[in-house]
Amino acid sequence: MQYDVLHEGSNAVLLVSLKRGEKMRAEAGAMVAKSPKLHIRGKMWGGFFGAMQRSVLGGETFFFQEVSAEDGNGDILLAPSLIGDVKVISLADGQDYYVQSGCLLAALDHVEMGTKAQKLTAGLFSGAGFFVLHLKGSGHFVISAFGAIMEVPIPAGQEYIVDNGHVVAWSGDTQYHMVKAGKTWWSSMTSGEGLACKFQGPGKVWIQTRNPRAFGAWMGQFVRGRGGVLSLIG
Repeated sequence: MQYDVLHEGSNAVLLVSLKRGEKMRAEAGAMVAKSPKLHIRGKMWGGFFGAMQRSVLGGETFFFQEVSAEDGNGDILLAPSLIGDVKVISLADGQDYYVQSGCLLAALDHVEMGTKAQKLTAGLFSGAGFFVLHLKGSGHFVISAFGAIMEVPIPAGQEYIVDNGHVVAWSGDTQYHMVKAGKTWWSSMTSGEGLACKFQGPGKVWIQTRNPRAFGAWMGQFVRGRGGVLSLIG
């Protein structure tokens, strides 16, 4: 199996080339185009209860696409729904990663996916729901984001604070908990930042340069309350 990220940046797409007998998983609705010899089926990754946890408690899609090369070699193009970058992350045995809801574009090779319950306060306020995706195994997985994706290494003993709306993924060896963005709750709320995630190294965190929820709120001011008509003219 081979892969390549094309048109890196806000218009990124993922090209995956599969050989006969190989298969991969992708986010539902992510296909742009494919070779005729590739087959796509909706699958409940992790079984029914795992899919229910992701969908109801984690805000993730109930089904994922399973793409298989049953009749011969073929290519598939995948793209996220948001305008933003795509990044491939290598996963080796003994490693694990956590991915925010809606940020997993595809899983290649022998990647296993489950869900991880967050603490109650983190689940309520992080914007990711009570469950986040937990990836382990060996191979590669692909994350997508709104805007560009930045990889931030956090050395041992150091801390790094990220606005909760900008978190995409983090390595399993990284500890994290929710904190107020400002010095006080009042300064946090009046500054517009609210809550953030404090990560403790060693480890890595991947962040997106744009906040989809903030963008949605900004767009909402142009939608008329009654008719629901989008108007960018005052």
